[in-house]
Order: sequence, then C-alpha cells, then structure tokens
Amino acid sequence: MRNRRITVVGLVLVLSLASTAFKCGGSEPDGTTNPLRNAARAADAIAKSIGEMNNVKRELARQGTITAAEELKLTQQLLRLNTADKALVTRLKSMNSAPDAAGRAQLLTMFNELTTALDDLNSNGVLALSNEGARTRLSTIIATIRSSVQIIQAFADANANTNANT
Repeated sequence: MRNRRITVVGLVLVLSLASTAFKCGGSEPDGTTNPLRNAARAADAIAKSIGEMNNVKRELARQGTITAAEELKLTQQLLRLNTADKALVTRLKSMNSAPDAAGRAQLLTMFNELTTALDDLNSNGVLALSNEGARTRLSTIIATIRSSVQIIQAFADANANTNANT
C-alpha cells in the first residue's frame, strides 16, 4: 500500500512538471518565438553546463588526471564564468519586454563579460591542461556552452540593431 502511494505521488509530480513544460514553451500564443525567453533558457543551460564542468573537474582531480594547480586555475575560471552567467540570467529573467537603450547597454556588457570569461576558461584553462583526455572531456562541455552563447548572441544582436534604429 505504501509503495503504491509513493508511486502515485511520483507520477503526479512527473505529470505536473510535464504539463508546466508545455505551458512554458518558447512560443507566444500567436505561434512566434520569444527571443527573450530563448536567451534566458540558454543562460540557464550555461549554468547547468558550468555545474557539469565543475563535477567533471572534481572527478578528474580525484583521479589524478589533472594536477592540483590545474584544478585551482579551472576553479577560479569557472567561478568567474559562473558569476557572469548568474548576473546575465538574473537580468534576463527580470525583463518583461525588450530592453530600452540603457538596458541594452547593460545586457551587452554582461554578455561581453560572459564571453570573455568563457574564452579565458577555454584558452588559459582547458587547452592548457597537460592531459589530453581531460582537455577533450572539458572541451566537449565548452562546445555545449558555446552553442547556448550563440542563442544569447542572436538576442543581443537583435537588440543592438533595435538600438541602432532608435
């Protein structure tokens, strides 16, 4: 009886989460996509990828695949990237519509910090690792982050063009 109740509760949770996923699609009621929502989701995906990268880094350090110095450097760079991403996520989620000129400038600054931190992590952290297997594993995650960055880039470019037209 108890197992059946746990199963039912679990099923209700899964179904309720699934139903909210359909309600929060990337489309507006008229079928168009919402670039702001897509950018916020991409920034969330970056946060998840940073968490995964941190877990892989810890695993590699535990296995002795990377040195303590390499782990420390990666930790510092991941912290910088995570901080930049959190600021961008917070800003994107607080927006209800396209930003004004000051908001666009702020978004562009935040986006530039994110891309600079990502480039630094890649060139001075991941590519500097002595173990090729570690470089490959972490580079795969960087590639995933870069695909999310492209979605945010499209949003930033669209808003920069709006700024140029006003």
